[in-house]
Amino acid sequence: MIETAVELITFENLIRWTLLLLGGLPLLTYPGVLLASLMGLASESSIKPALITRLMNQCFLWGSLVYPAVYIPCYRIASANIATSSLVIAALPLLYLVLLYGCFRFMDAPIKR
Repeated sequence: MIETAVELITFENLIRWTLLLLGGLPLLTYPGVLLASLMGLASESSIKPALITRLMNQCFLWGSLVYPAVYIPCYRIASANIATSSLVIAALPLLYLVLLYGCFRFMDAPIKR
């Protein structure tokens, strides 16, 4: 019985650290993302896309800027806790990245004719 509890804790640790590693990988490109997002926020468009397109654009740019503020607290909380909820906290940055991808996917402006 004790061996299975130890194996379970080790398996949960492996999953938790894998989730944290996958969530941290985008931070390697953060300097380039920071520069591109700041340039995107500073630019003015010559066309007026639909409201939802502008909203998705702004959500993506601001969301990519604040990603370290999402990842770092989740990393600290998940690495300090051994509770089962730490797996959920470790998965939050990946969920955030999925939401950012959704914003990126729907931020296309119509082609100027």
